[in-house]
Amino acid sequence: MPKTTAEMARDLARLSSDCSFLLTHLVRQNDGRSGREARQILESILDLAARSANPKLMASQTSWYGTAASKIYNPATGTFNGTQNNLAVCFTESTLAGLKAHRDVFSANYGVAFDRDYLFGEGANPCLNIQESLLKEKILCPGERYPRRIFNFIPAQLHPFVNIIHESFDATHEREWRIARDLRFNYKNLMFVFCPSEQFPRFSRIQSHGRPVLFDLAWLDGSRIRGCQWRWENAGHPDHLALTLDLLASGFD
Repeated sequence: MPKTTAEMARDLARLSSDCSFLLTHLVRQNDGRSGREARQILESILDLAARSANPKLMASQTSWYGTAASKIYNPATGTFNGTQNNLAVCFTESTLAGLKAHRDVFSANYGVAFDRDYLFGEGANPCLNIQESLLKEKILCPGERYPRRIFNFIPAQLHPFVNIIHESFDATHEREWRIARDLRFNYKNLMFVFCPSEQFPRFSRIQSHGRPVLFDLAWLDGSRIRGCQWRWENAGHPDHLALTLDLLASGFD
């Protein structure tokens, strides 16, 4: 395939129904978290109760390197570095159909979504999904008689972005991106706030010129929608964007 520039890649994505310009962080409820608790987490992310809000997504321990119990071998030193703290904020590059699947599988009703280019500028990167078999090899450590079967060395800067996939774990469906730190942002940086429609009055206070858009993920239940795509259009005001859903079927029931 010929090389593409960033601008060409965006043009190609706009023509593809399976591409998204959104990176979404959802609050999962499939672990027993109540709707009230999920709403409070979103309120905390948005710092909704503060007089002068400082919204922030807190990084948490993630990636294989953040959860592995075994020590990590460093061939440069011939020693084991030990497990490290790998903190990151996770996002999914999902289309509307993908968000519906996340809602159904993970019972997610609350979340926030950003423009992908904005988060890219903040240091977000796609995750690296690597088969376990590609990384393991035998290493004979100095002073030891028998070799160990360990994971090959990957630079520490990449650790927050690495998923090692195998029969028991496969996150490729996530189309996952991460930022390896807390993410502080302004309301104007948000494209969407996802919440049930009855909560719109609570979250509408953060809107300016119609942004961010409040969207109820329950609206994705149109049974005849086979695919859909976000399209943003300049509506004649620099701070106002009109959202169009391009439905690739007959529409909502």
